[in-house]
Formats: sequence, structure tokens, C-alpha cells
Amino acid sequence: MKAYCSTMVLLGFCANTFSITAAASNTKTTHQQQFAATHYDNDNLHTLHGQNALEKVNQLPGFTLVQSNQQRGLSAAGGNVLINGANAVSKSESLSDILRQLPSDQIAAIHLYSAGHPFSTASQFNQLVNIITHSPKLGAHWQARSKLTSAYHAYRPSELAAQIALPSAGWQHQFNLHYQDDRSQSTSNFQEIDAFGSMLEQGHEAFFEKRNGRLLSLTSQPELTDSRLVFSSKAVLDDFQIEQARDNSSPFLWQLDKSESRSEYEMTVDWQKESRHKNQWQVIALHNRKLERIHSATFDHAAVAAPYQQHKTQQEQVVQLNITLPNTAYSPEFGIEISRNQLDATTNNDGDFEQAQVSEVRYQPYAAISSEINQQWQLYTRLNTERTVLKSRAKQNHKAQLGFIKPLIRLSYDPQSNWDMTITAQYQVDQLDFDDFVQSQDAEFNRAQSGNLTLRPSQFTELATQLNVQLFDSLFFNLNLYHQWQKDIHEFIQLPNGDTMIGNAGAAQKLGGALSATWDTSKWLTGSQFNLSYDFAHARFDDPLTGSRPTDGITPHDASVEFRQDGSTYNWGLELYLPLTETNYYIDEIYTEKDQIELSAFAEYQLSKRLRVRGAVATLNTAKYSYVQHYFDVNRLGRYTGTRRIDERVDPVVTLSLLGQL
Repeated sequence: MKAYCSTMVLLGFCANTFSITAAASNTKTTHQQQFAATHYDNDNLHTLHGQNALEKVNQLPGFTLVQSNQQRGLSAAGGNVLINGANAVSKSESLSDILRQLPSDQIAAIHLYSAGHPFSTASQFNQLVNIITHSPKLGAHWQARSKLTSAYHAYRPSELAAQIALPSAGWQHQFNLHYQDDRSQSTSNFQEIDAFGSMLEQGHEAFFEKRNGRLLSLTSQPELTDSRLVFSSKAVLDDFQIEQARDNSSPFLWQLDKSESRSEYEMTVDWQKESRHKNQWQVIALHNRKLERIHSATFDHAAVAAPYQQHKTQQEQVVQLNITLPNTAYSPEFGIEISRNQLDATTNNDGDFEQAQVSEVRYQPYAAISSEINQQWQLYTRLNTERTVLKSRAKQNHKAQLGFIKPLIRLSYDPQSNWDMTITAQYQVDQLDFDDFVQSQDAEFNRAQSGNLTLRPSQFTELATQLNVQLFDSLFFNLNLYHQWQKDIHEFIQLPNGDTMIGNAGAAQKLGGALSATWDTSKWLTGSQFNLSYDFAHARFDDPLTGSRPTDGITPHDASVEFRQDGSTYNWGLELYLPLTETNYYIDEIYTEKDQIELSAFAEYQLSKRLRVRGAVATLNTAKYSYVQHYFDVNRLGRYTGTRRIDERVDPVVTLSLLGQL
């Protein structure tokens, strides 16, 4: 069962903190390479309060952070925030983690592009932020956190981290060390009824999770005059432990004991060079290796457990070349990415032993041009291609050679006033999830999934519009609307032998939007503002079992409201999360997950120039979740047989933090 788990993540700093001098600009918008940008530097930069890059970026009016570090390769990973014009080259950390560990005293400027930008490696984004940094000076940033929840008897250190900058003759080095001991716990009531409403089972459940994480990383770069070269290495170790028990007054509990260990090792090299004609070259090489071990024992109201063991090893090697010629006609861009990925999995599911392997070699060349139609209109066109050789084997072998052409056309309009607009048309191919090729188990809900060796990537054609508006010098909002025509979508399917797996289920249509708004209320309360975030999605496809229905796992509405006040020595805020609903369609089950309104708060105070304290309360009003499973005979087309409902609650989590600088 899904419980409320801590959202504290590994705090690494393996970003490309290149040495660069920011060009000063006091004007609000300037044109650079045919694109308009809002510059925050000098005094303007100080209006963005915060101790790190993430806090400053989150205060940009109308800007929404987008990140995706889970995809293979480099061209589709990262997000819409660059550091010194480059993606944060890390596959084991999210963009938020990297920005959180970039101290504000290393930030020279922040440039916000709202309607197009000149960075080819992030061409899939309309909105984009580029953070320009200073060279780090000798010193260290550290932080220590302590939590109090129902899982703790007293306050105790739950997180310790330090970032150390060590300049030397001709080099800049940065170390990052992180230790985490995080725990969470919840309680639940559950009941199960049959098709006639008669009670079959009811009782209580206790859930406990512990996470122990360690991280060590090193980023080094030589001081070069006409190029940038960054070497990064990282080691991550994570251990998880889950204990879950359901009591229905029977002689034996339903009990799940699960342990999971993960280790990840990563090395990257990133080289960029700019010629005297402003032509730019970039070469990135990455090697990543992950090992994961899962062991679980499920006692289904019995003295004997059903064991499950799985070992997985995943390797990734990527080389990417990018060339940009901004002063040539149409500012052409060229590049190619070559990646190799392989996943080996060994699974023992209660005596059912299986070995599986999936490997992929992918070539992705691209070419792009941009042109300024007039002072207000800019056109950007890009042609992405992909050639993939995919091999998979378990009890059988399968090989597929896939080729795709993925064009993108983006038309930007900037009248140099208080609004701008971007229209985008593109054809995209989603990446395959290698985990769908091997067996998996969800013991909490008694589900098992077979691996699908013949899975194809889902694809879609998209037409999207983005609008940025500033009203009354105090209200900013960003609106994105899109319509997708999808094919080969991924849904749960059943084979003639009864196995259930993720498979290609046909075509669907999806439309949606995202609204991000910032209301500056400084005239009523100095340094205060309201932030609103709202996402909407609606999708339909023709299910061969039950006819037209939403696609699996869609969240129709996702909204939050934040009020905060930022001052020179303090800041505080309240955030309200509105309820979410998500529905999943399994072969013989419809599963719906809901939560309720959640309120969180934080306050931070600068004790001295080098020390600050922060307090936060998550789920101030006690988090509540419900999980409802409707069962059917054979499949969802069959007879309704009953319902299981689990109601979970998580007590407030209080966190105290000390953050300092040496």
C-alpha cells in the first residue's frame, strides 16, 4: 500500500558550475540571438530572495519548473533550467536537488526566456531559465536537519550534508557529502465487502518505512580561457526497509517485510568551446551503473511466507555532440547522441525463477534552424531522428529495429509589451521503461506483472500553445494548452495464457493544460506574493473490454496555492494542496487513489551572516488517503465481485534545519 513517505531526496551537487563572468544588464528585456529574455542580475537579482538556486527560480513570476531525469540518454533528460547554458549532466539526481545545492552567493545572473530561447540542447521547452554562476571561492556550505513524527520518540538527526569548494592552482574542485536517515509511518483502517455488500474482512494496518542514504560526489574543472571542461564522479548508496501488517483478528497477521538496496555509480565529462566567431561546440560523455536488490516476504494470514527476490543491474553509456553556429544564416544547429543501455534482471517469485535481459543501442542525430521573420515573430524548426536496435530475452528472444522521424516547429510572437505567445507542433516518441520488460510484484495489493519482450514505444502528435501575460505590473501568469493524438499507448493487457503485462493498446487522444500564476501583494505586505499552480488533463481511448474510458493513471486535476513573504533576514509561507484523484485500470480491477486537502507551512530566519534556521510542518492538518479496489470476475467486462477500501492517515511531520557557511 502506498503510504505517505518522506520527500527528502539525496542532496548532491554534480551540476556544471562553470566559471563565467555575467554581462551586466539593467534593462528588463534584451534580444540575444533573436530571442527575448528577462535578466535578473545586480540589484534585480537581489529581489529574488532565497539561499539557493531552486528558491530563486521558484520565485520567477509565471515560471514553472519542468524536470525529468529518469529518461535514458541526455537529450530527453534534464529540464527547463540550464546552468551556464548547459544541462545539469546527472542521471541519478533530479534537477531540483542540483539547484537546491547551488548556493545563492555563486549566482551571478538569472536569465528567463519566455517565448523561445537559443539553447539547442533544451529545444523541447518553450519556457527556459539559464543560471550564470561565479567561480566558487574557498569555503563550505553545510546543513543539518532533524525530524519529529509519530515514527520518532524524540528529535534526532535525519539528514547531514556538506558542500566544500576547494580552489587550487588552475583548478576548481567541489565535494558533496550527504547522509540521510529518514523514517515515515502511517496507520489505516481497511474493509472488504462482496458484491451484495456483506462484510468479508475488516481491520487495522500499520506501515513503517526507513531509508538510509549516502552520497559522495566530486566535480572538478580546470580554469580555461576559451573553453569549459568539467569532470564529475558520484557514488550513491540507498537502503530501504518496509514493514507492513494488517490485523483482522485472525490467528495470523497479514504481514509484508521488504528490504531494498540500491547502489549507483556515475562519471561524466562535459567540454564546451566557443570560437572567436561565437560558434559553439559541446561534447558530453556519461557512464552510469545501477545495482538494485529487492527481497520481500509476504505472510498472507499464515505462518509460512511467499518469498520474492529480484536482482537488477542497469548500465548506460552516452556520448553527445552539439554544434551551434549563431552568426551564420538561420543560426543552424547540428548534433548527434549515441547511447547504449542494458538491464539484466534475475527474479525468483515463490519458486518461479526467471532471467531476463533487455538492451538498446540508439542513434539520435538532429538538425535545426531559426529565423527572425520580423522584430516580433521568430520561427524555430528542428528535425530529430532516431534509429534504435532493441534486443530482449527471457524464456524467448526478441529483436526489433525501430526508426522514427520527429519534427518540431515553434513559432514565437513577442510584441515587446506585457505579453507573448508561442505555438508548437511536434511529433514525439516516448521512451520505453525497461522495467516493463521483466517480472514485477506489488505485494501490497496482491498484483503481479509479467515482462513484455515485444513492447513498442508509445508515440504522439502534439499541437500546443503557450501564453505569458503580465497585468497591472503585479499579476503574472503562464498558460499552456495542448492536444495530443497518441498511438501505441501503454495499458495493462492480458495474454491468452492469462499473464498480465504492460502492452501496446491502440490509439487515444489527450488534451490538457497548465496554469501558473504569481500575484505580487507587496503593496499590502512587503515582499509577499500568492502563487497558483493548476494542471488539467483529459484523455480517452477505446478499451476493447469496456469501451471508451480515460487512459490509465491519469490525474484530471492537480492544484496548489502558496502564500509567502520574503525579507532580507527572514521568509515564511503557507502552501495548500488541493485533493488529487488517480484511477488505474487493471485486467480484473479498477483502482482509485484519492487524497484530501493538505496544508504545509515553513519559516526561516537568518541568525547571522553565515547561519540560518528553518522550521517546516508538512501535512499540518493530518494527511488522509483512500485506496479503493473494485474487483471483477475474470476481467473488467465480467461480473462485479466486491470492493476493498483502505483509509490511511499520516500525522504532521515537523522538521528543524540549521544551514550554515564556513
